[in-house]
Amino acid sequence: MSQAHNLSMTSDDRLIQLAEGGEIKQVDLVVAQDGSGDFSTVVEAIKASENRRTGTDRFIIYVKSGVYIENVIINSSMHNLTLIGEGIDATVITNNKNVNDGYETYNTATFQIWGSGFVAIGITFENTAGPEKLQAVALLSASDLSAFFRCSFKGYQDTLCLFQQRQFYRECDIYGTVDFIFGDAIAVLQDCNIYLRKPLFGQQNTITAQGRTDSSSATGFVIHNSQVTAAPGLTLADGSVKNFLGRPWRDYSRVVFVKCNLDSLIDPQGWMPYRDSSAFDKLYYAEAMNSGEGANTSGRVRWPGFHVLTGDQEAEQFSVRNFLAGDSWIPQTGIPFDSGI
Repeated sequence: MSQAHNLSMTSDDRLIQLAEGGEIKQVDLVVAQDGSGDFSTVVEAIKASENRRTGTDRFIIYVKSGVYIENVIINSSMHNLTLIGEGIDATVITNNKNVNDGYETYNTATFQIWGSGFVAIGITFENTAGPEKLQAVALLSASDLSAFFRCSFKGYQDTLCLFQQRQFYRECDIYGTVDFIFGDAIAVLQDCNIYLRKPLFGQQNTITAQGRTDSSSATGFVIHNSQVTAAPGLTLADGSVKNFLGRPWRDYSRVVFVKCNLDSLIDPQGWMPYRDSSAFDKLYYAEAMNSGEGANTSGRVRWPGFHVLTGDQEAEQFSVRNFLAGDSWIPQTGIPFDSGI
């Protein structure tokens, strides 16, 4: 393993403590654009980590504040990697790859994660392509047992790809327009802020596009105790843009909003079809004990697969402990979480 760094006590020490179960651990590598670290780019540090670590012990890379214009890939052989930044909008990893410029959707991702056990704390992941460039992913995670704390994900269409495996997001900010939380992972987003941005003229905003393809699959998205509203400085509640909680990307799409605050910008129907044709009896969409002007379910879609859950007991199947088996692995990340509904 590389020579470890002892960091002086700063306001970021709490994040470091949380990254390793409450104890301040030594950092293996430091990334800093000003030359004060081991490397000046995240890509260089990731490459070095593959050679400098021993076994599969957690390897910690500290990324100092700065805007890092990079495309980063954590490959499937890199397990138990932690990236700690200096906070949202302080440490920013960004790029602008997009479908309109000829890339496949998944290859537009500024940051891709394939190795299991990935943890990120205090980092902004961004794709700046803009709405006119169509699909442009900020982060794609296929990392099993991955967790993100106080991170932000900024983009427009297809911002955050929850591609597959078990994932947990806590106190994160997610910005987008069309299908901006999508994929087929088993994922819980807890205490997050979901910000709707202004799309292209004629587009409608859809927060989720979950891709479950089989009724026996355990996948789905649970959004728990989170805030859904317009992005700061943007007015979407005037009716010029319709905003929906999601649409079924695949026939067995499953999404649950539980104990969230839904702003008035959410369309009364709540959900919309995917390209005018969806298996409304096979999908599973549910809302449970939400609040706010957009939470009234009386005008919701009448699909057989749409459900209104009325109490904690009925919704408990979608808790971190039950849906994600989070009690067995999230404590090891050091990230706080609520086990139950």
